Amino acid sequence: MRLRQYSHPRDLRHLKALSWMVTALVCSGRLSLPEWEAYVPSRARQAQSTERRWQRFMGNRRVRIKSLYVPLLLAAIHRWKGRRLYLALDTTVLWNRYCMIHLSVSCCGRAVPLL
Repeated sequence: MRLRQYSHPRDLRHLKALSWMVTALVCSGRLSLPEWEAYVPSRARQAQSTERRWQRFMGNRRVRIKSLYVPLLLAAIHRWKGRRLYLALDTTVLWNRYCMIHLSVSCCGRAVPLL
């Protein structure tokens, strides 16, 4: 599955950064940004340079998450057609006042957020 086939980014560099982040996440199996460094080709000489790159991407207001993520998620769900899907509810309580609930699909030992 090609990212560009399903997503329509405002800037192709956003798609490239996203694809490297997804690759590093899958290969490392971790959410830690420093853990991703080994899986991404870069001319950066310092580890912090690569980590700052991810942080700039995630803080970039021009990146439209819904236009990148939703089409990919829908394409993945379509490919799972006919297979059993396991849903997971993950709750987080904030300040003993608010409860956030995430609905995810469990895939390959990982939770893929839906809602």
